[in-house]
Amino acid sequence: MSGPVKSLPPLRGVSMCLAPLAFLGLALAAGPAAALEPEALFSKVSGSVWSVRTFDAQERPLRAGSAVVIAPGRLVTNCHVLAKASSFVIKQDNVTYGATLEFPDPARDLCQIKVANFTAPPVALAPAGSARVGQRVYAIGNPRGLENTLSEGILSGLRGGGSGGAGGESEARLLQTTAAISAGSSGGGLFDSEGRLLGITSFAARDGGSLNFAMPVEFLSELPTRAKAVLEARASEPADSVRRRAGGAALTEPLRPGDALEYVRTDRLTGTRSTVLYRVDRVNGDEIVFNGGGKVEKTDGQVVSVTSPAGGLFDSSSPPGGWARANLLPGMRWQADYTAAAENQRYELIATVGGERSVRVDGVELQVLRIGYEGWIYASSLSAPLASGSSRFTGAALYSPELRRVVRFEASYQRGIISGGNEVLELVRIQR
Repeated sequence: MSGPVKSLPPLRGVSMCLAPLAFLGLALAAGPAAALEPEALFSKVSGSVWSVRTFDAQERPLRAGSAVVIAPGRLVTNCHVLAKASSFVIKQDNVTYGATLEFPDPARDLCQIKVANFTAPPVALAPAGSARVGQRVYAIGNPRGLENTLSEGILSGLRGGGSGGAGGESEARLLQTTAAISAGSSGGGLFDSEGRLLGITSFAARDGGSLNFAMPVEFLSELPTRAKAVLEARASEPADSVRRRAGGAALTEPLRPGDALEYVRTDRLTGTRSTVLYRVDRVNGDEIVFNGGGKVEKTDGQVVSVTSPAGGLFDSSSPPGGWARANLLPGMRWQADYTAAAENQRYELIATVGGERSVRVDGVELQVLRIGYEGWIYASSLSAPLASGSSRFTGAALYSPELRRVVRFEASYQRGIISGGNEVLELVRIQR
């Protein structure tokens, strides 16, 4: 992309009549590229503007928006698109990818998300400060779910900003445009006539008309730093303010009927994310019944039975009693040789307890122990070691003695050349 022409020292030894011609030649050489026709511009950048679909804990759709690819595997959308979502995906035509939040900047309503194994090309970014009132602009997004919609307008104003930035510089200003945007356009791209990203379309005036606004492209480079400050501020909240959630119930309080453990399951082979809920139906003495009897646990976390493996490998491959034991200590080691209750496969695993570490669950810092698993899966309970159809199995569970349950589980196995599994299950909150 071309940059501004720098001032040059006086030309010595050049006649006054030739100097203007020399400057004119330099200016033309560094001038902007020719404007694209709308059709060519759309063809150039539309593959880098995706729709965003968000879901609640029960996998019900919440809202839709847009996102723009700004770097390999990285897109930017508006934070309000992701608000209250338990999971979200990006979509274009019949292609869908699971996505995760990377850098939140709620004050500017910009959130960077990341997508594994994603190959859509990043858009070119317009130079900082290049936005000019009156220039032709184009918005591309997904208004009302209509994917990759193009609208044309002008940049009708630069709002806000002013001095006060670092080094006395002026802060970038909001972009006001007549290019049409509506619900679903949030997080889309506002492009100049060369197809360079000027800003992220964010909101329209409530009174209608042609008052639409975008966050300037200059804000994108500041996302990582500002997101770090947001996360550090959250981490430094007083313990009492983060240790209590959902109507004042402590994260570590005993489960009651109506409560639910909310996990997120990620298929690492496809990048697909889904929410897994274990809802408490009833508590019978020292047993907790989840999901209509699909899973039963002791109040100390030991698994009694699994008849509906909602958590993928976490449930279907579970040893008797679950992936953890009571009174764990670093360095403990045991062998697990069993046939998984949810499938006719024999597991022969060695478990090793590692050191203690801390993790955060719903804003609460917990101490956990890591239990590593290594071994083999055999095609049936009658199979012998190294028999045909055996698969190498590797797994790890992070167990919280305080919660008396596994807060993170990952496992992988390979069967043949293309089949196998690679999953992660993480506890994100306890609904009360």
